[in-house]
Amino acid sequence: MPANSKYLTTSRAQRLLRLLTGFVGGYAITTLVHLLAASYVSKSIALITFTFSGFILWAVLFITAYIPKKTWHALVIYTGISVILGMVLFCVPANQPTL
Repeated sequence: MPANSKYLTTSRAQRLLRLLTGFVGGYAITTLVHLLAASYVSKSIALITFTFSGFILWAVLFITAYIPKKTWHALVIYTGISVILGMVLFCVPANQPTL
């Protein structure tokens, strides 16, 4: 059953922006979450676990970029989360466990 056309976005720019927000923003958040977690756990454990959880988290974030009604809401949310995670990653000292 096709989607109702009144709920679809007609602007190509908004569709492209939402696609890029989900793809790039989801990747940035996924990478920052895993870098932050890897700074607190053993690197050998983190490598295998984060290989699988990285794709799952990225796919979930890619899909959730389509939930807000306005495209710029998703862009602001993903940018804000990325900035906060980046500040935490670079400002908070990491507990470097031994291998």
